[in-house]
Order: sequence, then structure tokens, then C-alpha cells
Amino acid sequence: MITEASSKANKLHVMHAAKQISKEKDNDERERQAKDLEKKAKKMGLNRRDIEQILDDQGAYGEEYAMKKTVAEAQKMNLYVNTLSIERSVNLWTEALKDTTESGDPEPVKGSKTLTKKQQEKVVINPQEKQYNARQKMPMG
Repeated sequence: MITEASSKANKLHVMHAAKQISKEKDNDERERQAKDLEKKAKKMGLNRRDIEQILDDQGAYGEEYAMKKTVAEAQKMNLYVNTLSIERSVNLWTEALKDTTESGDPEPVKGSKTLTKKQQEKVVINPQEKQYNARQKMPMG
């Protein structure tokens, strides 16, 4: 049975070992020792969150770990934002499709003037365009 005193002793032992690991110069060796210490601390009865907190506070992971962790969090957040963006754009297109299927035509654009600086109500379709559209609508016979 693990008592409160022995759990505190285990934490102190892990802290000391983590501090020793932080002094290691070789990054690969530091990473290997940190993983070994994580396994050992887990066997001692410490939970994962406490282990990571101790190793991070004592500097056992090193700067590379902090950078990797930050990059991983940024990638996760980017994926989340992209997913939200895709869902939003899909919803926008489905709403637009609903609007056009109900009335047949999309709503006219609201605004005081067009690119030609004329009121929208006064804009006329080019007569040549009208003829072209009429030819396309005629059935081929």
C-alpha cells in the first residue's frame, strides 16, 4: 500500500532524477533517459499528468520537447480551425442552394449602384446577350 509519505518520497526521487537528466548535453540521450524515468515513475504509482509536469518543470525534456509540443498543439489547432471552416463553407453552400431552389432565382444583389454607376433598376441587358441567350434556349430541330 502506498502511503502519502511514500508518494511524496517517490515524487522527490523523480524530481531529483529529472534534474539530473536536464544536465545531460546529448539530446537523444536526454530523451531516452526521460522516457525511462517516465516508465519508472509510472511503476512507482505516479499519474501521467504529475510525471509530465515534474519532468517539464525540472527541464528533463529540454527545449526540443517544448518546441515539438508547441508545434503539435499548433497543428492540432490548425486542423480544428480548418475543420470548422470546411463545415461552415458547406453550410453556406447548402443554405444558398435552399434559397435558389425555393424561389427559382437567387435574390438580386442589394446596393445603390452597379459597376457602371447606374441604378440597379435601370440596368439593361446588352441586346446581343439577349439574342444569344434566346438562341441557346430554342430547341434544336
